[in-house]
Amino acid sequence: MNLEYSEIVKSPNAEGNTRLVGEVTYDRLFLKPERMWFEVSDEYAEFLTDSGNPWLTCLIPLAVTLGEPLRIGMPVDRKLFENVQELMHIWKGWYPYLRIVPVEAEIVDSEPRSAPARTASLFSGGVDSFHTVLHHDAGAVSGSQTAIDDLVFIWGFDVPLCNRNTFQRVLDSLQIAAAGLGKELVVVSSNIRDTQFQHANLANLSHGSFLASAVLALEARYSTALISSSYAQKNLHPWGSHPRTDPLHSTKRTTFIHYGTQYDRIEKTEYISRSETALRSIRVCWRSDSGENCGACNKCYRTKVTLELVGALDRCTTFSEKSTDLKKVAEMYSSSERDTIYLHDIQTAALRLGREDIADAIDRSLQFSARLDRRQLLPKIRKFNKFLQTKPTLWRLIRPFKKTLKFVISKITGSSF
Repeated sequence: MNLEYSEIVKSPNAEGNTRLVGEVTYDRLFLKPERMWFEVSDEYAEFLTDSGNPWLTCLIPLAVTLGEPLRIGMPVDRKLFENVQELMHIWKGWYPYLRIVPVEAEIVDSEPRSAPARTASLFSGGVDSFHTVLHHDAGAVSGSQTAIDDLVFIWGFDVPLCNRNTFQRVLDSLQIAAAGLGKELVVVSSNIRDTQFQHANLANLSHGSFLASAVLALEARYSTALISSSYAQKNLHPWGSHPRTDPLHSTKRTTFIHYGTQYDRIEKTEYISRSETALRSIRVCWRSDSGENCGACNKCYRTKVTLELVGALDRCTTFSEKSTDLKKVAEMYSSSERDTIYLHDIQTAALRLGREDIADAIDRSLQFSARLDRRQLLPKIRKFNKFLQTKPTLWRLIRPFKKTLKFVISKITGSSF
C-alpha cells in the first residue's frame, strides 16, 4: 500500500472549502487506486498539514488488515513512527489475524512549536463527548489543565457524506451546543469510510485512528486533542478507541489524550445532566436517518433509562417521551459484550437508587438475550461476520449480504451485530 502523494486543493463540491487529498494505491491488483480526503472551511485551510502524519495514522489499521506494507511518500514525525510500531503489536495481541507490516517513510524530528496551539476535543454530541468537555473544563477552571478551545466534529464518521440533510440537522444541534459551551465548532469532513478503510473494523480496530487522523490533518492548529473514552476502566477490553492505543497517535507537536476512563456511562450521564446545554443537544442514536434520537433503538433506550434514573429525562428535549416503557426495556436484545456491559451498569445503578422495576426489566432483557443466544442463530451470524473480517478478498462478494443481515437483525432486535 502506498500513499503516492498528497496535495491541498479547493473543494470540487463545496464553495468556501479546502481539501487535503491523498492518492493511495494497493499492492493487490484488484484494488483500484483511491483518493482519500479531509475537507475544512477555508478559514482553517492554513492549518492543513503537508506532512505524512494523518495518512500514516488513518492507513495503518487498513495496512495491518490487508497485510500490506505501508509506504508513505511524505515526511513522518519520528515519535509517531515509533508509536505506530508499538500500536501494531498491541493490535496483533488483541486480534491475532492481523499482521505487523513494514512501514516506510522519511522520518523527521519535528521542530517545537513557535507559538502556543489550541486544545481540541473530538465531539459527536453524545454522552461521552459532552462529559469530556464539561468535566475537563471544570478542571481548567481549577487551574489543573488548559481549557478546551475547539470541538471537532467529523462528517463522514457516523453521519454518511451522502446524507446531507441529516448532517445539516446534526450541525445545527452541534452549533447550539458549541455556543452554549463557549467553544468553537470545527467541522472536518472526510470520505475515509467510503474507501477500502471501511474494511479496517471501525468499532474494534480503527475508531481512534480515524478520529486522530482528522485532528492531524489540522496538526498546525492543535497541540492537544482529547478522545472520549467508550468504557470505564473496570470494563476495558480490546476496542478501536482505548487508553493504550489512542495516545500512540501522538506526534512531538500534537498529544492525544484518552479521557474519562475513571467514569462509567451512568456517572457520565449524571454529570452532564447538570448542564442544560447538554440536555438540549445530546445525540446518541446510530439508527436514525433524521439526525435526531429515534427513541426506540437500544442505545436510545439505554440513554433514556439512565436519564430517568438520574432524574433528568423530563428535562432532556432531544427525547420526546418523558418516561420509559419497561416492557420495551425487557425486550431489548444484547447483541454484544458492550451491550451487556452497559445494561449491567444500569442495573447496578437502578438497584442502588431503589428502582427495582428497572433492574427487573433489565434482568428480563438479559434472559431474553440468553434465550436467543442458545438458539445459536445470531451468535453464528456474529461468528461468521468476524470470520469475514479475516478474509479481505471475500469482502466485495459478501458486502450486499452483510448489509441485509445487519438490516434484518436491527429491525428484529433493535440492535446491530
